[in-house]
Amino acid sequence: MALFAGACSSGGEEAGTDDSAASGADSASEDRPALEGDELSLNQIQVIGSHNSYHLPAVPEVAAGLEALVPPLWETISYEHRPLTEQLEDYGIRQFELDAFADPEGGLFSTPAALELLGVEPTEVPGLDEPGFKVAHIADIDYNTTCLTLVACLQEIEGWSDANPTHVPIMVMVETKGDDLRGGAGDFGIDVDTLGVEFARPVEMNAELFDDLEAEVLSVFDEEDIITPDDVRGDAPTLEEAVLDSGWPALGESRGKVMFALVDTGASRDIYTADAPALEDRVFFTSSEPGRPDAAFLRIDDSLEHPVELEEAAEAGYLIRTRTDEPGIHAVSNDVALRDSAMASGAQFLSTDYYVAEPTTGYVVQLPGGVAARCNPVTAPADCEGVAEG
Repeated sequence: MALFAGACSSGGEEAGTDDSAASGADSASEDRPALEGDELSLNQIQVIGSHNSYHLPAVPEVAAGLEALVPPLWETISYEHRPLTEQLEDYGIRQFELDAFADPEGGLFSTPAALELLGVEPTEVPGLDEPGFKVAHIADIDYNTTCLTLVACLQEIEGWSDANPTHVPIMVMVETKGDDLRGGAGDFGIDVDTLGVEFARPVEMNAELFDDLEAEVLSVFDEEDIITPDDVRGDAPTLEEAVLDSGWPALGESRGKVMFALVDTGASRDIYTADAPALEDRVFFTSSEPGRPDAAFLRIDDSLEHPVELEEAAEAGYLIRTRTDEPGIHAVSNDVALRDSAMASGAQFLSTDYYVAEPTTGYVVQLPGGVAARCNPVTAPADCEGVAEG
């Protein structure tokens, strides 16, 4: 596993052991030796994740136009990520975020309007004409990615996971996007209706498309390699009751697996949970709030603004994603306050765009010792000594 083989880190500060952790996985699967950290529950570790993990800066022609015409927009989308396999292998990334646009007929995003606007002859990109979810940040404008389709992104993750069967679980967050450029362009002074170009109108999610989304996941991953809401809920009446009362599975029985969570909230999440309020038979966890039957995974993005809320949620037993930085803001000024607050928090997933150091300021987000996972500083037992990956 290259850089992260056998890595482990120093432990947490306060006890948080529940019954599932105490049982210890029974520390390891029957066909491999126990690894350090196997006895921990999934909420008792901490890993680094990447934000918009697929993202590349706009193609040169579009980048030049955006930088000249809409500098505030360009500043927020000029960051670059390494291919997913490289993030896993060389940087220890264990949480991804993918934006997915439904394209049930295929071809909806084959000819980006930004190229037409700039008078550039669009080049046909293999895969965009086929039906299926496409991965991009902003349709027509910020569409340059390391993996063009959701299936292609997942195949990278699955291939690496299969070759590294003792890794800590990988969280894959998916945000389904149904808005078009009109939804946020006004924030940057863009009136797209005056540009004389037809922009794509993404398909809004419905129950059938969510079934298609799950089908794409299951076309890549075997069900036994996915930690599902049913696996966590067990016999409890709701997912939240299971998480708060019984806790999460142990790391020892969860190595080599992936789990999925929807970023979606509001109406989109309501569609997904309509027939499954506690996520019965569903593949994805949801971005939820305490008190809901589907509440197991929370997004509390700013640990400086919500330190008490985050710590209480972590101690209660939820899995939490928080952010260490925002593009164009923290790294360029080497502002480490949010990063350091996030790392000291009980959040399990620390999302960054800078696992590779920002070249000017040197801002970077890594766990101490450059490990892939460590004892959670809030929820891990006081005697936790580290988390190895084999």
